[in-house]
Amino acid sequence: MTEPAPAGAALGEPAAAGNRADLSPLAWRAVLGCIIAAAMTVLDLAMTSTVLGSIQESMGEPLAKGALVISAYATAELITLSLSAFLTRVFPARTYLVLLVCLFVAGALLSACAWSFESLLVARVVQGAASGAIMPFAYYAIVVLLPGDKHPKAISTFSILVTGSYVLAPVLCITLGEWIGWRALYCVAAPVGALGLWLALPGLRHMRTEASPLGRRVNVVGVGAAVVGLGCTQYALDTGQERGWFSSAVVTLAVGAAIVAAVLFVVTELRSRHPLVDLRLLRLRPFLTSCAFNVVGGVAVYSSYVLIPVYLTTLGFSAADIATVSLYGGTVQLAIALGLPLLLRRIDTYLVSCTGALMFATAALLPFLAGSSPPYVVIVIALMCRSVGSGLLLASLGLMATRALSAHQAASGSLLFNMARSLGGSVGAAGCAAFLTIREAYHAHATGAPDSDGAGRSLALHDVFAVAFAILLLLALSLAAGYALRRIRDRRAALTTDG
Repeated sequence: MTEPAPAGAALGEPAAAGNRADLSPLAWRAVLGCIIAAAMTVLDLAMTSTVLGSIQESMGEPLAKGALVISAYATAELITLSLSAFLTRVFPARTYLVLLVCLFVAGALLSACAWSFESLLVARVVQGAASGAIMPFAYYAIVVLLPGDKHPKAISTFSILVTGSYVLAPVLCITLGEWIGWRALYCVAAPVGALGLWLALPGLRHMRTEASPLGRRVNVVGVGAAVVGLGCTQYALDTGQERGWFSSAVVTLAVGAAIVAAVLFVVTELRSRHPLVDLRLLRLRPFLTSCAFNVVGGVAVYSSYVLIPVYLTTLGFSAADIATVSLYGGTVQLAIALGLPLLLRRIDTYLVSCTGALMFATAALLPFLAGSSPPYVVIVIALMCRSVGSGLLLASLGLMATRALSAHQAASGSLLFNMARSLGGSVGAAGCAAFLTIREAYHAHATGAPDSDGAGRSLALHDVFAVAFAILLLLALSLAAGYALRRIRDRRAALTTDG
């Protein structure tokens, strides 16, 4: 048994390989606890997406504003992600996880007690801020605490628990949500968070880490640029439609500020000796590729959180109906996830992720082809394809990223990888809502139909599904091309070695 880490040690560098072996039982327990904490955030987001229509109705807000509940969460998540590498240098591992879980649970309880739509948005921002640091911490724990040959098993466990959250979410929505109300769903975070801490804290207490040479120093300009840039980007996406986009001076100014802040962030981070995150990791082609694909994956996943409730509500589905069809998809996804360890060991990650993208694309294609009155079975099949596709895609991309990193690159690497997903999610949720609103107004004007009959929205949803299918199909083709190029490079390398 190794000695406890010093009280002031930050989780900035990985433990030595020997310590990993000595701590194997506690290491697995700590990793499992961190994964459960991450799954708690996924469970919360899945439940929120399912009851989004009920939330908007009870708050007296139009359904289109439901995107703010998702995008505000994603933006706060992204801002905290940009700071998480610095925060891991400030707080010891155990303290850091306790603070994050408690902050998330506090935000969840505030959501349960929300007295207005604005207070709910504030609560979702608090939850997103905590979630933005919990998810990379879980990935980081996998890379640091476990040897490389255990990473596929850990990533598969991660995927299974996350998939289980997608199954549990509709079950809770059907029971707690229907019997008590949507507010009761946010109370679930408390026992799940407590379980995660109970499992993780003993292993983190005995984990020896080396203090980062950066200590508690940070590039203040980089911090400011990240916060301002992300905040202005989200503001422009959320308010652009109602303000007329670039016809509004405020939106134009926000976009300009976001561009300047983004350039300033990149320049200062590359030149600073105390960066928030090591952007030079993007020079690693496999890691850059996985991050780029993860951006598109984030767009697809978070957009579906907005699109699916709007689509099913337009078809007349209640919250319980939405939860029921989501349960079908989650159950199939869980069955697939149980075979992921074997799948990821025997099949190339590019092929697995390509299959996931094709399944996701099929989920967008089926409603597009079915028109405005799809049969119930088509909806169920589409949601099953979406669930299986997202599970395969995200799990394989996560393994692709961890394989591209060495242990000492884990902190910045996990941060960048999750920032890519959240950036795509933030832009995707707000962009999906904006595009839906634009196309709905266009079709309502073109057909001369009143806004209340839903014809414009039905046609607009048709357009959104078409764009989603095109993007996901392009992602699948890109992954297939990546696999082919890697096989060509491997063959050339083998011929060179033989020669």
